[in-house]
Amino acid sequence: MRVPEATEAFLEFQQNLNYARQLVEGGRRLAQLKVGAFDVDDLYRAAWVQAVAALDHWVTGEIVDRAVVLAQPGMTRPAKYSKLTISIDLFETVHHHQQPLPAVIRPHLEQFFGFMTFQNPDKIKEGLAYVSTVNLWPRVAQILNEQAEDETITADVVRLRLREIARRRNAIAHTADRDRETSSGRAAITADSADDVIDWLEKIATGILRALGPVTPAPDYDQLPEDADGLGEVPATRTVLVRGRSRWDENSLIESIKEYCTPEVAATLLAVYRHAETHPAFEGYYFGEAAYPSATAWFHMGNDEAAIWSIYTGVRKSTLSINFQWMRDRGASTDRLGRLAADLVVLPGWTRLPATLKEADYAKRPSLAQAALSAPNSKNIILDALGKFLTPNTVS
Repeated sequence: MRVPEATEAFLEFQQNLNYARQLVEGGRRLAQLKVGAFDVDDLYRAAWVQAVAALDHWVTGEIVDRAVVLAQPGMTRPAKYSKLTISIDLFETVHHHQQPLPAVIRPHLEQFFGFMTFQNPDKIKEGLAYVSTVNLWPRVAQILNEQAEDETITADVVRLRLREIARRRNAIAHTADRDRETSSGRAAITADSADDVIDWLEKIATGILRALGPVTPAPDYDQLPEDADGLGEVPATRTVLVRGRSRWDENSLIESIKEYCTPEVAATLLAVYRHAETHPAFEGYYFGEAAYPSATAWFHMGNDEAAIWSIYTGVRKSTLSINFQWMRDRGASTDRLGRLAADLVVLPGWTRLPATLKEADYAKRPSLAQAALSAPNSKNIILDALGKFLTPNTVS
């Protein structure tokens, strides 16, 4: 089965499965030589245990790696992720001592998930629910069926097979695979059955990896939208709520707006900026880390908070981006986003804004160019549209 962008943890998993396959092959060769000094079948049992351990280890690693990424600010996380806890010491290490979040949280997550086992299908699903909202086993079965030629694989088939493999692994590991009903006193096992288990576990893990999909990276608040201006035809001492730490601040942003923008554009950008902190839904600014100052404003939308707009400054271009994609990713409904787009459609160059956004499923961050920002009534249009969007009775 095709492996989509195999993660480092998955590559290690495949390597561990190859060790198990080598045990099986070694057993086959010794059986051909009729070695009698020990029970060659024990090599097949060892391979079985090794394969299950490889799956267990991979699931743990996959959860930890994804959980570290999801810890970054701005990520959309499963509800179960919020149930993870950290100590006050870890919080202070990151928040007060400015230590890198990934380096601090990874050992904590490795310890937390390291005490769990992921061999039983129910436990695997419970563990992965921390980092994914996918309906795991039905989706895995669907993926396996895309590759199956002569059988129908259901979620129940997947779960049953995994339980049987784990049960046999436990019998090997804990009771030496004893079976009083056989002449040898131990349950029968063959090289082929061990190989089948290894292949099946690799197939299952590949299905899980495809079902999970890649982790969507956190939004880059310092980067202008790729299609900035593409939707149109147009060629100072206060307490400020701040997210993160940056070399830029409010003063540098305001100075940059005044230096690089015309008076009309500066008036619009500063009006939008000042409006944010007067609004009851305002949550704070993020000042960017790019070559020129920028600011992104976070607001509470009723169901979640989102980076609703961004101001970018620069020698060649200064702009205001309305972050429809980021609002969508944080739970804003398409109906609500559609109303916002309709309220902004009168801005110069944004005639096709609602249609363009709808075609893209709102996965865009359209930016206002100079002509729109300098138009006489643009400031009022933008502030009125944002105000309606953030009014509680418009929440959906």
